[in-house]
Amino acid sequence: MLKFYVPALFTVCLNVFCPESAAAQSSDTLQTQNLNEVTVNAFETKTNLLSTTATVGLISSRSLERFSPVTWANAVNAIPGVRMEERSPGSYRFSVRGSLIRSPFGVRNVKFYWNGIPFTDASGNTPLNSLDYNAVQRMEIIKGPGSSLYGAGTGGVVLMQSHPDNEAMNRFEQSVSFGKYGFQNRNSTMQIGDISIQYGHSEQDGYRNHSAMARDAIRLTSSSRIGEKGTLSLLGMYSDLYYQTPGGITLAQYQTNPKLARQPTATLPGSEAQQAAIYTKLALLGGNYTLQLSDNWTQSTALYLTYTDFANPFISNYEKRDEQGVGGRNFWQNRSQIGNVKTNWTTGFEWQFSKSAQRNYDNIGGTPDKQQTVEDIRTANLSVFSQLEAVLFSDLTVSAGLSYNTSRYKYERFFALPYNKDQRTFDGIFIPRFAANKIIAKNWAVTASYSGGFSPPTLQEVRPSAGGFRKDLEAERGINTEVGIRKTGKFITGEISLYHFGLKETIVRRTNEGGAEYFINAGKTRQKGMEWTLAYDILSGYQNPLSLRLWNTGTYTRYTFENFQQAEVDLSGKLIPGIPRFSQSTGLDALFKFGISAFVTYQSGSSFYLNDANTVKNTPYNQWIARVSWKKSWGQHLYSELSASAEKVHAGIYSLGYDLNAFGNRYYNAAPKDNIWAGVKIGWEWQKNSR
Repeated sequence: MLKFYVPALFTVCLNVFCPESAAAQSSDTLQTQNLNEVTVNAFETKTNLLSTTATVGLISSRSLERFSPVTWANAVNAIPGVRMEERSPGSYRFSVRGSLIRSPFGVRNVKFYWNGIPFTDASGNTPLNSLDYNAVQRMEIIKGPGSSLYGAGTGGVVLMQSHPDNEAMNRFEQSVSFGKYGFQNRNSTMQIGDISIQYGHSEQDGYRNHSAMARDAIRLTSSSRIGEKGTLSLLGMYSDLYYQTPGGITLAQYQTNPKLARQPTATLPGSEAQQAAIYTKLALLGGNYTLQLSDNWTQSTALYLTYTDFANPFISNYEKRDEQGVGGRNFWQNRSQIGNVKTNWTTGFEWQFSKSAQRNYDNIGGTPDKQQTVEDIRTANLSVFSQLEAVLFSDLTVSAGLSYNTSRYKYERFFALPYNKDQRTFDGIFIPRFAANKIIAKNWAVTASYSGGFSPPTLQEVRPSAGGFRKDLEAERGINTEVGIRKTGKFITGEISLYHFGLKETIVRRTNEGGAEYFINAGKTRQKGMEWTLAYDILSGYQNPLSLRLWNTGTYTRYTFENFQQAEVDLSGKLIPGIPRFSQSTGLDALFKFGISAFVTYQSGSSFYLNDANTVKNTPYNQWIARVSWKKSWGQHLYSELSASAEKVHAGIYSLGYDLNAFGNRYYNAAPKDNIWAGVKIGWEWQKNSR
């Protein structure tokens, strides 16, 4: 492994510069924020990026300013080891370190929390596409397994936060954006005291045929003191999402017209004829209560309720789901000091339950017809965890954690008699994590970790879209070993990490002739990677009329199958599809006085295979992104912002999400190679204590 990484490591150290997790910069004050001043909450530690034992990527409201206010994708893709795709407007995929292999759509193998409340439900589903872009101001992405404290998921953990930009101010704010391909966005925010209400409407016609989308979402947050020692945070959301699903096309069809939706065949109609689409109504209500019991003890309790109304007219059927979910997370934390040793002990549990009533019908041009299936699935999971962290000699942090996990599916079939009842339990799974971080010479740090992860099949995997119950699927199990080095300083900051992740019982997607997906365990994978993030402040400080930052992030991987048999063919040693060997983002941030900002970003990725047999490849891409904005305060209360963004892509074949191992070689979901947006924001703010 060292022979594989060391030459590349020295090359990176000598030749690249890069950003976000290292430092952040304010566009209105031109102030550089030191690495030690950025607080991270990974593994409930509340420390800085130099001292944390986790490998963390940060997306803040400042880093989002580099890109168009349309999607998080470009900002997420600037974090090494993390990938966000949008196969068509509204159809998101989110991957951390190769978890995309399990993502035909949505999110797999990554656990999400929103304001401390579980956002990934009991069945493993994360409705990220139901969120309005402005509903989240910060993402903290823990890369690698977090199962010792967060339960199921071998890819990573994402901690999302919604918080006011300025907690000392009340405000009303309205923004409007327009772009190519019929894009429109309207966003309204009202913040009064501890209560913030945000409403967003987005719609677009889409680049491809049959790829329109529309979403209305409202989000309510509040944070209030309860007594002298308690804090209650509330989170509410309702979202109504609709988007058409154009489906994949073949290479010949792409070369003829990349805007085509899935075409009909001799036996099946196409996406347009079947009005293939997703209709989702999601309601969430949650609360998080934190109580400071004493100087040393803190208790935190989070609870949530969800309701989902889901419909999916597809090529071969019409799927309808009604789902209810409930769950919570409780932990106790003790922070103490014994001599020169500081300790932080966290212990608790997380419990989730969901019920999904699923019905399938024949699809006649987007209208349900003859019933195919009626099935109910109940999902429950429990994770009990404990973690001890100690800071020794003020510069050495060591951490050890362990969790016990259990998960169960209960299945009932009420149609196509006889009645059938079954269940599948994943029980007695112990997951450890050990990590250490050593600060050297005040601005260098070396970190190492050994962590386990597990991931049972999700609801959409044990019960695929065509119906049935696949109780033969096993839970994935993995071990990740990692070492890294970090640096902070006045001009150059950064981090380089090397990891090796071995996964057993890897779950991969397959499709049948009708295009319906199903899943199998595919043996073992071996995933090696190197990630870096470095930044160079060319000009900074209050005295300069211009602040310049040059940054670069990148990922180099080698992910292969091990002991993988497909029918009579041994695919051991083949590269895992969908994962580029090399990807990078390079940017120049220019922040001027008088509220003017300019950002230029270059992102590129190498080609990768689209099937397990490694016989079909995509083409590499090079993408240029530019954004300019002007912020202005008109007196004490009124403020405004004007912005414009543009993207240009050079690629033989360009897609923001391929259909891997697609039946009939329908791998391709074309994306536009150029795009532009423009927007205006206006607001009125005043201090909370004003009369």
